[in-house]
Amino acid sequence: MKAKFFIAGLLLAGAVISGSAQSYKDGIEYYKVDQLDNAKELLERNLNAPSTNKSEAYYYLGQIALKQGNLNEAKSYFDRGISADANNPYNLVGQAALELKKGGNPKALFDQVRKMSKKDPKLEIEIARAYYAANPTTYAKDIEKCIKNAQKWNMNDPNSHIFSGDMKADQKLWGDAAGLYEMAFTNDPNNVEAYVKYANTYFNVNPTMAIERLEELNAKSPNQALVQRQLAEKYYSDNQGVKAAEKYGEYIQNPNHFAQDEVRYVQLLFFGEKYQESYDLATSLISKLNAGDEKVFYMRRMQLYNLDMLEKWDQAVEAGQQFFAMAKPADAVYEVRDYTDYGKALQEAGQPEAAIEAYNKAIELNPQNEDLIRNMGDSYAGAQNYEKAASYYQKLYDGGMAKANDVFTLSRYLYFLASDTQDEAVKADAIARSQKYLAEADQKVPGNVQIVNQKANMAKLLEGDKITGKALPAYKELLSILDAKEDKSGYDRYYRYIYNYLANYEFQFGDKSLAKEYYRKWLQHDPDNDALRKYVESMK
Repeated sequence: MKAKFFIAGLLLAGAVISGSAQSYKDGIEYYKVDQLDNAKELLERNLNAPSTNKSEAYYYLGQIALKQGNLNEAKSYFDRGISADANNPYNLVGQAALELKKGGNPKALFDQVRKMSKKDPKLEIEIARAYYAANPTTYAKDIEKCIKNAQKWNMNDPNSHIFSGDMKADQKLWGDAAGLYEMAFTNDPNNVEAYVKYANTYFNVNPTMAIERLEELNAKSPNQALVQRQLAEKYYSDNQGVKAAEKYGEYIQNPNHFAQDEVRYVQLLFFGEKYQESYDLATSLISKLNAGDEKVFYMRRMQLYNLDMLEKWDQAVEAGQQFFAMAKPADAVYEVRDYTDYGKALQEAGQPEAAIEAYNKAIELNPQNEDLIRNMGDSYAGAQNYEKAASYYQKLYDGGMAKANDVFTLSRYLYFLASDTQDEAVKADAIARSQKYLAEADQKVPGNVQIVNQKANMAKLLEGDKITGKALPAYKELLSILDAKEDKSGYDRYYRYIYNYLANYEFQFGDKSLAKEYYRKWLQHDPDNDALRKYVESMK
């Protein structure tokens, strides 16, 4: 099972855990793989750390602002980068990129950059990226020249291959892009950017191979948070919920993880079927978050889902009440599962009327959902409103959605309606329809114990208060089915029904010695029935 709607919108960024040991260089890695919000958070948090190269950090903060369309902010960062280190040419590239964005011609700036660091392939590709960001068509020749320069100066430098791969990826040429990224990490086996972009791109073509490359990188850099996180995400996207949860659990222990990722981990634990762990973490996060934090809404949702899977119905009802009682975040919506899980908990906790209300809200969101229609029918049956219960299963039948078990359930609810009603017209109609659907179910699944037993029940209903033998054919058919089974365990109640009826019928209308034999067989399947035992012992 997989659904990404639980906490959508909360997964892209978040505050970093305090006291972490991350470096500003981790922010650069996040920038290179296009996770801009995470990159900015790490760069800003580590800006004043003693080990931070401020000029380099300002360059990447400027590039993030530029990509996000904040040109004034980008200029401020590039200016500060130059003030921090006038000999660092990268912030000049940033200023030139700004000029290109405004339609200017920064050739003089690029010439100055190239003089500051001669024949530097990495810097040359940054110039190419500035041209590409401004207009890949207008500056196609400039971009091509930059790539040729970089490769002429160092054919094995990974940056030109990565940039070429990025351009192919933008054209959705996934195979070509992946080949270029592979060339980059072949030349530079520790290049995180190349591995991650390969996996992100090639996942569209071959998920298994993409994951294998990330596993390879993870083996080389087992403690790198970005790599752990990317691998966990790919497991999740490939429906490997258990592996995703395990890898995310490893990542969550890394001091460089984001606080927001703990929210994500709750979801992954749920999909990894670790319901108690998911519930415990959700509960822990609720206790740490401010009451008005929108993440509390999503964690209360996960409490409900997990308790439902754990079949802790009373606790699930309480969790559902708390979830629906709180203010909903502006961008959040209630999901069908919110109501169905709450409805299921209410139903199992013996509150069928409240369950009906919950299922009704779910049906409003998805009126053609077969499972919801079944749940509504079963909830009404739990409330002993068999007319309504049957009407929902009739809707399944009339809509061509009914499976064999649905046809049988429809017949049963009509049988209960016929048994319960005092209205003779309603009773007659319910009996006729119940018989019709029971016959259809019997035809679909011949020899089914429950169906044949229900045939006997229907015959007994038609008999009224006295045994007349109408149920004999069904009970004899049922006895034949049960006796043919190698494993008869679990069928005692059916044998009791059969021998009870056969014994009483024979005693009244047939062979009394045969009736006594049936009573004895009944006792074999009902050994704790003291009254029956005494009766059998009194027989001569």
